[in-house]
Amino acid sequence: YTELLLADIPADHPHHADLLEIRKAAERAANLTRQLLAFASKQTILPRTLDLNAAVGDLLNMLRRLISEKIELDWRPAPDLPAVRLDPTQLDQVLANLCVNASDAIARHGKIILETKRICLEEADCVGRPDRRPGTFAMLSVTDTGCGMTTETLSRIFEPFFTTKVVGEGTGLGLPCVYGIVQQNNGFIEVESRLGRGTAFHIYLPSYSEA
Repeated sequence: YTELLLADIPADHPHHADLLEIRKAAERAANLTRQLLAFASKQTILPRTLDLNAAVGDLLNMLRRLISEKIELDWRPAPDLPAVRLDPTQLDQVLANLCVNASDAIARHGKIILETKRICLEEADCVGRPDRRPGTFAMLSVTDTGCGMTTETLSRIFEPFFTTKVVGEGTGLGLPCVYGIVQQNNGFIEVESRLGRGTAFHIYLPSYSEA
């Protein structure tokens, strides 16, 4: 139906840009649905070599529509980021879940920071951290200035169906899906949180040359 409307509305019409955004959102939703169905039936994903900065930058408008208007979305891309191998629709899903959770954790005004960094881990950096391994990674961080989490909540956030939201407002599947996607792409995820100080999710994706 959006295509039909676009065929009748000239490019200089005030609603033309809005219709393009609706079409993009519908296409993105269809892609996410296909990806979830593929994941559930254990079908092969479609990873591509990605410039993570460019891929995240393309999602900023969509992410701003998902969070509260009172929350600032601060994008801080690193200039020397290595390429990664990832299915783009999985990146959509990861960022949508993390940004919506971050928005929910901020009571009123606040900030969500999206940041990338090039990280090189040595053997010594992995001691006592079983999820880590040496190598070069593109790290994608999502940090919020929200309420933070207790130690007990933090220990359970990746459990399927665990949620601190009221009944009907959360499925408890968002963060487990994020965890599964990161694992599926040979990465790992670390979380820091303090009550009253906010939460930071750090996602480490191996550089394509080491994937």
